Amino acid sequence: MSEPFIVISRVEISPETRKLYVAAVTECIEATRREQGCLAYEIHESLTQPCRFVSYESWETRADIDRNRLSPHVAAFLVTARACFAAPPVVEVVEPRSIDRL
Repeated sequence: MSEPFIVISRVEISPETRKLYVAAVTECIEATRREQGCLAYEIHESLTQPCRFVSYESWETRADIDRNRLSPHVAAFLVTARACFAAPPVVEVVEPRSIDRL
């Protein structure tokens, strides 16, 4: 197996939407973990800055990521998430060819 593709997302949500966001992202993650090519998907909330979340996804191929982004459960999640964001999210994809090993 080749090196995985990594997706790192950072979001800040409004405090009053926290429960809504957590429910929506939990449902989306559970569905995503069953998708072809998904190796891992975790989300963490900052202990020092509540309502700031970082998620980590690991995928076999870039095509798997692209397919996930078009899935119905991601589309449904994004409708809810957009109403929760306090700032624009930052989403980064780390491709294997750009990782330098020491």
